[in-house]
This record gives sequence, C-alpha cells and structure tokens, in this order.
Amino acid sequence: MGIKLLVIGIGNTLRMDDGIGVYLVRELKNYFDEKEVKIYEIGTETWRILPIVEEERCENLVIVDTIDFNLIPGLVYISKNPIILDNWTFSTHEKNYLDTEILSCFDFLKNFYIFGIEPAKIDWKIGLSEVLLEKFEEILDKLIKFCSLILKKENENDLLRTENF
Repeated sequence: MGIKLLVIGIGNTLRMDDGIGVYLVRELKNYFDEKEVKIYEIGTETWRILPIVEEERCENLVIVDTIDFNLIPGLVYISKNPIILDNWTFSTHEKNYLDTEILSCFDFLKNFYIFGIEPAKIDWKIGLSEVLLEKFEEILDKLIKFCSLILKKENENDLLRTENF
C-alpha cells in the first residue's frame, strides 16, 4: 500500500485567486512529513492527477483548488467522494479535472476530497486578491486541520464531526 494522504494543489498563479490551490500547498509542505503526506503543485496541468495518484497509490486524495459558485470570497467548501454531473462546471479552468469514475479507477483509493476556495477576483495578475490575502492564514489553518483529521481518523464518521473542524 502507498501513502495515507496525497494532496494536489491546482491553479494558475498568473490569474490572481485562481492560484490559491498552488499557494496553499506550497505552505502545507512545511507542516507534514513527506513519509505521511505527499504534496504536489501541478498548476493547470490537471491531466497529471491520475498518473500521480497511480504512482503514489494513496488511500486518500485531497484536491485543493478554486471553486467558483459566486458566493462569499474565501469560503471553503469540502466535498467527499463527489458525484460530478457531465454538464456541471465549477472549476475555473477550461475543463473540469474530475471524472465521475475517478474512484473506480483505483482500488486502493478509499476517499477523494475536494478542498475548494471561493475566489474574490480572477484576472491576469500575479498574486492573490486583497480579500484572499487577508484570509490566507485562516484558509491554510483549515487545510492543515483537515489533512490532520484525515491522517488520524479512526472511522468514517470522524470527518463529519463538526467539533473536530
């Protein structure tokens, strides 16, 4: 069996808040041992997800990315083993990187999570918007806690307990 947790950061750092997934995983590397958690930043090369998952043979996969529902900037969405409809678009990239069969491709992958962050502004400029810069540490803290919960969870309901997160 491979590692317990694989975290992949997605986003375009040339397009402001679209790059938050990449910025978050860069910081996340400072908090976890590489033997327990493998962390990749893949930018917009979402085609790389499946080969990385296959190589790492992880039990749990967390994808960190901008998720644009046009709600409150900085809001964090967490979805476990999401069912994705063919016509449902939420990624800020040209194509959704999610496949409805991502879990069935790998018998070793137990859980697939999306850790999504609502953007404030997506435009051609390097760096996050002021809104997400102000909320960055808070969002990073949520990601650290979430990954820690995955690593230490003892049963399936541990991640559903609101007092833990």
